[in-house]
Amino acid sequence: MTKISCVYNRTASGRLSLAFAADLWKNLNSTAQMQTVIANSNPNPLQIFLQVDQPGAYILSGIGSAVDAESVIGTERSLVEADIVRKTSLPAQSIAVSAKIGSDSIIVDHNLAFQRHDLTVLYPCRETTLLGRGAGPIIVPFGDGESVLNAASLALDLAAQLELPVVFYHTTWTVQGLPSTNAHEHMCQSAQAVLATLLKMAEDSGVQCTTVVETADDVVEGLLQCALRCSARLIVMSRSYKTTVGCYVDQTLRQTPIPLVALASVKRRAS
Repeated sequence: MTKISCVYNRTASGRLSLAFAADLWKNLNSTAQMQTVIANSNPNPLQIFLQVDQPGAYILSGIGSAVDAESVIGTERSLVEADIVRKTSLPAQSIAVSAKIGSDSIIVDHNLAFQRHDLTVLYPCRETTLLGRGAGPIIVPFGDGESVLNAASLALDLAAQLELPVVFYHTTWTVQGLPSTNAHEHMCQSAQAVLATLLKMAEDSGVQCTTVVETADDVVEGLLQCALRCSARLIVMSRSYKTTVGCYVDQTLRQTPIPLVALASVKRRAS
């Protein structure tokens, strides 16, 4: 089961993030799992990270002692839990408040996607629900590198749990002298190999998928136009450890009207 978390922040954007995180958590937990939650045995709570602005206890920035931070939030935990229950209508047993941010979950937040490239962050835009506008596919853009495989694995896991299809999207340069108007035939061999791997992953996961390959003038614009055409509910992208300036993830984050998961690369997360 995919872990969902959120940074507790009493601002307008913080309330939007919390609403989206709670909605996503509900969608990923079946009725039977919810009964387990109510029975006080919850193996996969909605993790809430509480920012602690006390010297020596600010864990979000990676500084300080987790023990110190936990002692600071001890007196605040019940207040935070009550506030989250009131705002989300989640049972109290489904919430776990901590001062230490983890790297093993999808963190729903409006700011961390722009600040922390070592974490997997879901930027919800202005949405408060994932499927509030109806069901739609999860779109996964890919190039000629293997960094997309991590994003595809996460996207397929989410798609399987949410019963949504996946769209693999690729833009390619036109090969000079090649008369075919079929964009698939203009793909380089490495991109074709990546696509073959993605299709096999989708088949193995039992998720319905389609492929869109085109020769868009601008990669990010092409991706977002495709996402809007197919009424995508979510975009999932991997950060490449090779690219730090002007990467497509950052460009897309600045322009997307659709919630986007920016997945940290394994090598960047480990560094």
